[in-house]
Amino acid sequence: MPTKWKLRQYFRQILQHIPHVYREQSAQKAAHIFVQQPEFQHSQTIAIYLAYRDEFDSAPLIEQIWRAKKRCYLPILDADQKILSFVEYAYGDPLQRNQFKILEPRNRDQIIDINRLDCIIAPLIAFDLTGNRLGTGGGYYDRTLAKSSWQKGSNKIIGLGFAAQCAEQIPNDPWDISLDAVITEQKFVRFVVKDAK
Repeated sequence: MPTKWKLRQYFRQILQHIPHVYREQSAQKAAHIFVQQPEFQHSQTIAIYLAYRDEFDSAPLIEQIWRAKKRCYLPILDADQKILSFVEYAYGDPLQRNQFKILEPRNRDQIIDINRLDCIIAPLIAFDLTGNRLGTGGGYYDRTLAKSSWQKGSNKIIGLGFAAQCAEQIPNDPWDISLDAVITEQKFVRFVVKDAK
């Protein structure tokens, strides 16, 4: 099985070659697919990310969250503890770049207890069909969820990516948090819950 490092290299190359027009169309299709799912319809508090570099564009999904009058949250980085907090994000809220040049809300007043989030939509480099997620390697989502009392199964963690990011198999370390589902431009895929971290 290829190492995580090799897989990151391979899938980053794939991401770099996805045309702009296809990216825009895919983002709209994925948002349309997700709003039809019970995971969206039954959630009131949804955390999502702002796309950085070649990540799957989350903007149409954020628009759908606002349109449905649900509460949208974005991650903010705690560089010292190497974990994420989630702060409410409304239309027009000012943003700033963190140490990795990723946009996050400037106002930190509306941080939510992670356990009150109904679902977290996470970026990814790749995923496999057993729910393993390959991130950028920083471990921020895994560390954040591991340090909380996040209830796997009742709260959802959902990946967002292109169908082309599906790997045959991703190595799974004990600290890796698996996905409950993934949204692509083609479909919504649910996985069997493997653990209760």
